[in-house]
Amino acid sequence: WTVIEFTVKPYKEMKDVYALCSIDNVVASLEDSMVTMNTVTSSRYIAGIRSDVEKVENQLKHFGHVLDEWLECQKQWMYLESIFSAPDIQRQLPNESKAFNAVDKQFKDIMKRVHDRPNALQAGLTVGWLETFQKSNETLEKIQKNLEDYLETKRMAFPRFYFLSNDELLEILAQTRNVQAVQPHLSKCFDGIRRLDFGDDPRSIDIFAMVSSEGERVSLGKNLKARGNVESWLTAVEQNMNSSLRRFASNFFYIKLCQ
Repeated sequence: WTVIEFTVKPYKEMKDVYALCSIDNVVASLEDSMVTMNTVTSSRYIAGIRSDVEKVENQLKHFGHVLDEWLECQKQWMYLESIFSAPDIQRQLPNESKAFNAVDKQFKDIMKRVHDRPNALQAGLTVGWLETFQKSNETLEKIQKNLEDYLETKRMAFPRFYFLSNDELLEILAQTRNVQAVQPHLSKCFDGIRRLDFGDDPRSIDIFAMVSSEGERVSLGKNLKARGNVESWLTAVEQNMNSSLRRFASNFFYIKLCQ
């Protein structure tokens, strides 16, 4: 174990931010060592060194527990980091953002230390790290639950969001000031609708029409704007879609009737 080290690589090209990768050799070495310890403890000649063997065995078991919590923490951290790095999400979920930032700082500090001193067993036996990872995992699980509850409120406000995955919905909510962020997901929310026509200005919040996959364009009337919460203005878009189609259908029926 004096030569077994964690492989630590930079994360997303961020300065002094690292993550574990390729830990198969560490896991394999741990499993081999536990098999060896079981063999030693079952020997009838262990009496003179039993206390030393038990000490090493307990250290390896502790290292295994730390590694499990560590990997779980890193998995949750990597998922939530990309979400809470978005200013719009930080603004909409201030309490969760604050809790994540505390875990984020702890995790980055630990990974910086491991980068500087990568010996796997020494890192895994660092006093207090097991409790730190356990507490971090509890916090991240609560954040994840609150995030899912938040997404559910958005879906209840605009039920067509149920057609989107969590990641797709978060992509929209992370860019609430960019109304164009909804465009890639409109075809899932509205069958047959490819995009909304915001005019020629990419920063425009005026919604002029809906455009089908075949290029058909239907005007949505006047004074329809992508303003406020995304679920609110998309609800207004849906209402205008219905009223516009009813109006065009009525006009068409009237023209046919006159003919």
